Amino acid sequence: MIQTKKLVQFYISQYEIQMKKRQRKPLRYPDFDRRYDRLRKSMRGARPSRVNSGVLEEYHKQLKNIAAYAYRKNREDVLKELQEELFPKLVQLDMALLLPEQREGVNGEFLAFLRRRMPGRICQQTLFSLYPRYRQYQLKHKILNLVPVRPELEFPEALSMKRHFILHVGPTNSGKTFCALERLKLAEHGVYLGPLRLLALEVYERMKDYGVACTMLTGQECIEEKDSRVTASTIEMADYDDEYDVAVIDEAQMMADPDRGHSWTKAVLGLRAGEIHVCSSPAAEPVLRHLIELCGDTLEVNRYERKTTLICEEKPFQFPEDVRKGDALIAFSKRSVLDVAGRLEERGISASIIYGSLPPEIRRRQMHMFTSGRTKVVVSTDAIGMGLNLPVRRIVFLQADKFDGVTRRPLNASEVRQIAGRAGRFGIYDTGYITAMGAYALEYIREQYQTPEEPLEKVNLGFPQILLDLDDPLDEILRVWHDVEPSEPFEKENIDEALFLYERAHRVRGRIEGFEDKRLLYRMIICPIDIKDSRVVSLWLDYCQNYPADVSLAKPRLDRRDMGGIMKYETYYKQLDLYYQFSHRMGKLIDEAWLREEREKTEARIMRYLLKGKEVYIARCQYCGKLLPLGYPYRACEECRA
Repeated sequence: MIQTKKLVQFYISQYEIQMKKRQRKPLRYPDFDRRYDRLRKSMRGARPSRVNSGVLEEYHKQLKNIAAYAYRKNREDVLKELQEELFPKLVQLDMALLLPEQREGVNGEFLAFLRRRMPGRICQQTLFSLYPRYRQYQLKHKILNLVPVRPELEFPEALSMKRHFILHVGPTNSGKTFCALERLKLAEHGVYLGPLRLLALEVYERMKDYGVACTMLTGQECIEEKDSRVTASTIEMADYDDEYDVAVIDEAQMMADPDRGHSWTKAVLGLRAGEIHVCSSPAAEPVLRHLIELCGDTLEVNRYERKTTLICEEKPFQFPEDVRKGDALIAFSKRSVLDVAGRLEERGISASIIYGSLPPEIRRRQMHMFTSGRTKVVVSTDAIGMGLNLPVRRIVFLQADKFDGVTRRPLNASEVRQIAGRAGRFGIYDTGYITAMGAYALEYIREQYQTPEEPLEKVNLGFPQILLDLDDPLDEILRVWHDVEPSEPFEKENIDEALFLYERAHRVRGRIEGFEDKRLLYRMIICPIDIKDSRVVSLWLDYCQNYPADVSLAKPRLDRRDMGGIMKYETYYKQLDLYYQFSHRMGKLIDEAWLREEREKTEARIMRYLLKGKEVYIARCQYCGKLLPLGYPYRACEECRA
């Protein structure tokens, strides 16, 4: 901690700089002596234990004005009194407001920071309000020293290898993933990394059809086979300690996604494999080339064209009159999907349903019903665009805009192309079709689909765990790290969910064993859960507090008295996933048989809801019961809202 005498001298020097500054407006103090006398009496009588930050900040500002006026009017008596009495008193009051650890940090380096980075700010703010800025500055420099400017340097093992990349570049329905998997099935030790559990399952089953022993590994389960040569995995479960001869990274254009993209970036930079096949849309090719060049690896590019023609229809779609077998009707919320399915069921049209919060096994069963012809159409959110292989003849956009978690906005060109590309499944249809409901929406979808694809300019970068060795609090490290600008083309991952869970845990930190262990806490807060579901968050917080109590976690319980329909069972399924995920992260024993049985029972209940009675989800006015227009944003009709 710096000596009080040096701190007083620092204050005097900073106030002198402010005194000598040229004023924009002339200082007028018609009652200067009265004001000065009142301030002097107030400060003399001020007791450190009773002065709050607001009062103290006002002292700083008043002294600045008084010092400037006294300097210009040659009031030597006032200037002398400021230096000998009031500035030392100000220092005393400032230091008393600091926390003990902050007082220790008031040193020469801190004063140099204020002098260089925030000159004159002490004349307006207290040490208490300025110290956090200094701490952030310190932490930022620690982070810059710990994290390489080039993120690829975080993976020295991969850099030391001579990796060869084969880029499979093409639109949807072009066969690029099929070609990559043809090579994977010949691997001695290979891995597939994709965005969805359903795609990992599809690869797992395809490998079994090829006669290749395969393991499936996702955040929800692990199905291990004896003498397995290939692992089919979701990208978040990638193993960076293992070494493969062949790896396949699917849907690599997702590396620009603000929430999950860092997993693809990390796989390209850090996966230890001699031969890496990367499947992506053409938009990702430039940034993929850049990342591979950064690593000093070699590459070749295989380009693909669509195997079927894709036509945008001229006539706007009319719902439900124009519904045809093989249609995929796209809406952008669970509520809208269930509403559309209910209206179709009311007309005797069977529909499969796909949306994000459905358990993966239910999505698979719904897809199978469509592929086997048991249902006529599929109603889906944009989840259908994530590599799902369905015999879709026509994509119908029931909406041309979506809520992206922040605002409602029109679909962009890449979203339209990704979804529309699912039409015209090769081997089933020669031509795929796109349409939209309403003339304006159809014209907009046509325009977006025909817009040339913009190359990706950014790729997402994940949090480097080496920063967990710093002494600073985890939330501070996360926030400051997020403010550090990485080199091109990297941008930081979205850490809002991790910070939300940190705040929830911080409220009960006294009841969480190991809260001060940042690596342990980090494992907790990056557990993938639906933070919008309060019951899931509540269970997560309970696990954080009680995980040391036993060798296994308490099992989730379904309250059978609780009303809630399908959503109750979807929440319970998320809690079952949380039980598996948290147990896996914290090294707890998992009751696999119980978990499998509970999942199967819950899946059966959800399927029963989806197989019948969807009319209850049709959007009607909550007051008069009138049928609301498709996609109507309110729960009451125009007449009842008037």
